[in-house]
Amino acid sequence: MALYAQTSGTHSTNSGTFVPIPGLSITLPEGVGTTAVITLNVPNPFAQGNNFPGGTFGISVNGTISPVQAVFTYNEQQPQSTGRIPTTLVVGVPLTQVKGGQTVKAVWFGVRGSTVIMDTPSTLSASFN
Repeated sequence: MALYAQTSGTHSTNSGTFVPIPGLSITLPEGVGTTAVITLNVPNPFAQGNNFPGGTFGISVNGTISPVQAVFTYNEQQPQSTGRIPTTLVVGVPLTQVKGGQTVKAVWFGVRGSTVIMDTPSTLSASFN
């Protein structure tokens, strides 16, 4: 069984704290003794800013942010061009017997006040046995 969500269009954030990525939310089924493997794939993000810009990506499960996160930053304080930095995050989430399942959302924020931009499809998926 697999669950899948995909973005469309351009999205950006300059938030300094985690906010949901539009369109990237799935609901895990109820279960016991099984771990869902959650994959957030952001193939072409970039960041703009003047203090080593970058982005932080994560997932929330029923509103709780996972401590496992993926981050990218540029090597220059103020990059002359914004190269693409493919970013993938893989997290295991144990299934529970919470009625209605668990809601998993992809979240992100800009590092050190930068703006993070996605202008190609990104995906959030879950697979389990």
